[in-house]
Amino acid sequence: MRKAPGKQAVLTEELARAREVLEEALGERMTSWSPAGARRAWADVEPGSHIRAVKALKTCFSELRLAALTGMDLGDELRLYYHLRMGGSILTLRMPVDKGKPSVESLTPLIPGADLHEREVFDMLGVFFEGHPDLRRLLLPDDAPEGFHPLRKEIEARVLRAERTSPILMPVATEERGPVLTLVIGPQHPALHEPERFVFKVDGEVVVDVDIRIGYAHRGIEEAAEHRTYIRDLYLCERVCGICNVAHSLCYCLTVEDLLGLEVPRRAQFLRVVAAELNRLHSHMLLLGVAAEEMGFRTLFMYIWRDREVVMELMEMLTGNRVMSSFNRIGGVSRDVKPELADKMRSRLPELRRRLEHYEEVFETDPTILARTEKIGLLSREEAISLCAAGPTLRASGVEFDVRAEDPYAAYDELSSFRTVARREGDNLARYLARLEECLVSVDVIDEVLAELPGGPIRVRAPRRVGPGEAVRTVEAPRGELLYYIRADGSDRPARIKIRTPTFTNLAPLRKMLQGVYVADIPVTLASIDPCFSCTDRAVFLDVRTGRRWSCYLDDLLSGRGLGD
Repeated sequence: MRKAPGKQAVLTEELARAREVLEEALGERMTSWSPAGARRAWADVEPGSHIRAVKALKTCFSELRLAALTGMDLGDELRLYYHLRMGGSILTLRMPVDKGKPSVESLTPLIPGADLHEREVFDMLGVFFEGHPDLRRLLLPDDAPEGFHPLRKEIEARVLRAERTSPILMPVATEERGPVLTLVIGPQHPALHEPERFVFKVDGEVVVDVDIRIGYAHRGIEEAAEHRTYIRDLYLCERVCGICNVAHSLCYCLTVEDLLGLEVPRRAQFLRVVAAELNRLHSHMLLLGVAAEEMGFRTLFMYIWRDREVVMELMEMLTGNRVMSSFNRIGGVSRDVKPELADKMRSRLPELRRRLEHYEEVFETDPTILARTEKIGLLSREEAISLCAAGPTLRASGVEFDVRAEDPYAAYDELSSFRTVARREGDNLARYLARLEECLVSVDVIDEVLAELPGGPIRVRAPRRVGPGEAVRTVEAPRGELLYYIRADGSDRPARIKIRTPTFTNLAPLRKMLQGVYVADIPVTLASIDPCFSCTDRAVFLDVRTGRRWSCYLDDLLSGRGLGD
């Protein structure tokens, strides 16, 4: 069913104020303003005006964050989309870039968290960001051919071909500056499924700097999505992350539904909440168990994963699958829930809640956990905002922002049991406790939804072709705010899909958290953001004073046996 035409939605206070600020700061350099519902707006600005615009907005919105940066090749020109999060609204600045001389001023002096976003656009589209502190490739290999940027229209990135590359890959080393070691974790090991590389500079046992290199498991999903239909892309996007598959499929469906103007049945909206919260429980409990093992608390790891089975069984009752749910559809959901099944699912929740309350008490009181997490991996409120943190990482530093509350979707704005969980300590313990509290909230939300499921259909029919337009939506995935941007050209395939995952935006805060921690606390701090790549379990050390190299497993590192003689 299409949304009934009516009066244009009234802009939120944030967007109304943002328009006034931009008109005053830019004047005629803001060439157009296009609202898209109450919580979205697009502002077209002339080349080079983005810095002045963001400066003006930051003076008005103290918690302004860069939600994502989308680069696009429109054929005759490039275009950058700066998706700015302002409370419960997103303002997108659209700025053309000369394709012959693709150079713009970097946003990192104003928003340090833009660092990796700009490196990604440079790597994929070839836009140079003047003033960027470290502009180099992020996803493609360091020895990729110069000028090869796969999202350019003239590049056929899907064709395999032999390329002659320059031998520029050198062993990671560093100059000697006192008693400094270079510690390399990743990327290659037989046990790794999603290899990443972390290069630490260590003074004694204290981390003084870290460089993060991603892209070893880059699958080119955004490029692949442009060659598939909207229906097939649903299953592709669902596989961006297996653990967060419900969040990805839901965010994709919401974005396409906005483009189509579809009104999803109310019952389907409630069922989407159940799937999303089961997905959150699954992800959080998996992470909490892994964190316990990283701290050497293997008994707690086994207990948490034992109780995670209840969540897996509930997910199977709802969707028919334990992990890859395949539950969300464009226009609704795939399966309904009978009253008998809803009662059966609710009967499993009280015991799960008691177990989660017990684990919360363990995390708050156990001396082993407190010694490894309290006042370690600190991230202040100001740093969380400037580095564009997301999810529990953001909320554990005192920023009370949750997409479900501030920019609600599905049926979250109708639920009395939902509340935003935030803490102020900003350390590893706060990030783990925030997730435990969120698990308790998820149990209450699931119970309320199953008890009050409205009647009606579970989906509406959606057309296969999507009319020209563009939309951006976000959901609160287990790891934080997940963003999808889709541009439609009137065909049955999207012209552009941009996916910004929570882990990507949490990498900049992670670098800050790791500075000043002991080497043995690296695994626990890494796990505190719940990164969406496999934890590396093998390390290589280089002593820059003597040239001696040695390796160890993380278990040895945690016990102190891996630091050499």
